[in-house]
Amino acid sequence: MNRMLRNTVVTIVAVGLLYAGHWIYEASFRDARYLSGWVLTTGMTFLVLFNIRKKLSMLPLGRASTWMQFHIYLGYFVVLGFALHTGYSMPDSALEWALWVLFVMVALSGIVGTILVKTIPPKLELHSEKVLFQRIPSYRAQLAREAETLAMNSVDQVASLTISNLHTNLLHDFFRRPRNIVSHLASSQRPLNRIFGEMDKLERYLDETGRTMLAAIRDLVVAKDNLDFHYANQGLLKTWLFLHIPATYGLVVLVLAHVAIMYAFTSGVP
Repeated sequence: MNRMLRNTVVTIVAVGLLYAGHWIYEASFRDARYLSGWVLTTGMTFLVLFNIRKKLSMLPLGRASTWMQFHIYLGYFVVLGFALHTGYSMPDSALEWALWVLFVMVALSGIVGTILVKTIPPKLELHSEKVLFQRIPSYRAQLAREAETLAMNSVDQVASLTISNLHTNLLHDFFRRPRNIVSHLASSQRPLNRIFGEMDKLERYLDETGRTMLAAIRDLVVAKDNLDFHYANQGLLKTWLFLHIPATYGLVVLVLAHVAIMYAFTSGVP
C-alpha cells in the first residue's frame, strides 16, 4: 500500500507539473502542443523500453516488479498527457484519427492487462499445482489416453458397458480439447460438478472393481479440469499482449510520422 500511495503521489505531481508547464507555454503565446507532444513521445519511449527489458532479463537491469510499477504509472501519466495534448477534442484528419484509435487501444488494453496481471497469478497459485502453458497440450493428450484405456478395460474387468458409455457420451469430448473456458475464467465449478453428478449416478450400477475404476477416471477428470483452468487463465494473460504490444509499436510508428509532418509543415518553433 505504501508503494502504491507513493507512486500515485508521484504520478499526480508529474501530471500537475505537465499541466502547469502547458499553461505557462500558452500564457507566453507559444504553442503548448510542442511541449506536451515531446513529453508524450518521451513517455511512450520509456513504455516501450519495458518490453525490451523483459527480453533482456538475463542482464542486471533492475527488478522486473519495479519496471512493471514504473510502466503502469507512467502509462497513467501518458494517458492524462494525451488528453491535454489533444485539447480534449476529437481528431480532424486521417493521421490524427489513426493515432487516436491506436492510443485508445494501447491505453485500454494496458488497463485491462494491469487488472489481469494483478488478479490471475494469485488465482493460479491457489488452484492446484502450477503448469507450464506450453506443456498443457501434451498433458491433456496423456490424460485422454489414460481415460480411454480405463474405459476400454472396464468392459472386460467389470463386464459392463456403463463406464465405456460414460466415456463415449460425455468424457471423450471433455478430454479431447480445452473445455469450459468462460467458466474457468469466472472460477466456476459448475461444469465439473455436472460431470461428477453424472458419474455419481452410475456408482450404484457398478461393483467394487467398477467403482475403483470410476474413481480413477474421476481423478483424471480433476486433473484435466485443472489443465483447462490454467489454459484459460494463462491463455488470457498471453492473449491481451497480442493486442497491446503490436498496437504499441504501431502507435510508435505513427507518432514518428506525426512528428515528422508537424516539423515539415510548420516552423517547428515552440
